[in-house]
Amino acid sequence: MVPDPGGIGAMPKLYHAQLTGLLERHDVTLVGSYGEDPGQAEAAEALSASGVEAHLVDRRRSASPARRWRVRSELAATWARRPWPWRVVCGAAGLQPTIDRLSATRSFDVVAVEDNPLAVLRYPAGTPAVLTEHEAVRAPAGEFRASRLRERPMRALRAADWRRWGAFLPSAWAKFDLLQVYCNGDAEAVRGQAPDLSDRVRVNPYGMELPAACDPAAERPGTILFTGTFAHLPNRDAARWLALEIMPAIRARHPEARLRLVGSAPPREVLDLAGPGIEVIADAPGIAPHLEAAALVIAPVRSGGGMRMKVLEAMAAGKAVVTTPLGAEGLDVLDPAPPLAIAEGADEMAAASAALLGDREMRHDLGRRAREQAERRHTPRAWAARLEAVYEEARASSAAG
Repeated sequence: MVPDPGGIGAMPKLYHAQLTGLLERHDVTLVGSYGEDPGQAEAAEALSASGVEAHLVDRRRSASPARRWRVRSELAATWARRPWPWRVVCGAAGLQPTIDRLSATRSFDVVAVEDNPLAVLRYPAGTPAVLTEHEAVRAPAGEFRASRLRERPMRALRAADWRRWGAFLPSAWAKFDLLQVYCNGDAEAVRGQAPDLSDRVRVNPYGMELPAACDPAAERPGTILFTGTFAHLPNRDAARWLALEIMPAIRARHPEARLRLVGSAPPREVLDLAGPGIEVIADAPGIAPHLEAAALVIAPVRSGGGMRMKVLEAMAAGKAVVTTPLGAEGLDVLDPAPPLAIAEGADEMAAASAALLGDREMRHDLGRRAREQAERRHTPRAWAARLEAVYEEARASSAAG
């Protein structure tokens, strides 16, 4: 994905913060791609016009049906031939020629590889390389639901694809001098899956371009917000748990509460959650107005790994956030007691949410402290300083043989 501070989902914002922080002190050559995700083509054009050295592969669907089918066939053939998950096949496609061209004419101090699909590519020989593993804990295959008969073949195919991750990840991680993760849970997952790589793991929570702090006077009383990219299984699970179990318990305590589910590509199982007191907003151009209107942000995450951009983004906007211990992962690395309401189980989540909805002063104080932590720990500059330390360690380790 292309760096984009206003992008949909976590990755464009994360990459923008990383690039912004590193460009303050370093020369950066960016290699990436973009496809059909909303705003990505425009972000690619803006990045190219900004003067950043960006080599971006356009992977949007061709207007030609014949070419589209040829591309699909080539990807499917790669999946059948290689032991790679489908996300890896698609994520790495088309980038190797650009990397080969740059490697033949340039030298680099370090190669920073973002996320495991790109681990299968070849990088400049002899150059220290750091892989950032975004999510070492995979969502369980059982989260693929197939309520309709015609969906069952695809469910079976996805489950088979999911099983490939177990062998793929350790082999991908072993190719790199250092392996960077965002939270302690992912560090433990890596050490459990690949004990021989334990000494290469570094925990480094990410940052973001901080949004403007929301005006507390602009919130709509009783409005609860959940955001996420619904192609991501943990977000679908969280949305269903929130709508079906947590919200009824909240409304029993706070009858005026209402929920907004905002995110990209919601499947039928999420769209069907809409009803009295629950609104589903698909493919919104941005979440800023929804954050502004929210009295409370809730992230009932109970599967998956990595940090949750939805949590950090809401904190940075000055919002009170209720989440699970899993949703707080990464934020507790730099501050052992992050300013969040952390709860487990539907009843605890509901009680914490209702208490904040009913106490304006407590809610706004929590949001203020959340914003302050984001300013201290999670700006692009703060994150870049931590990245520098990891990259320098990789260089020193490579130089020492």
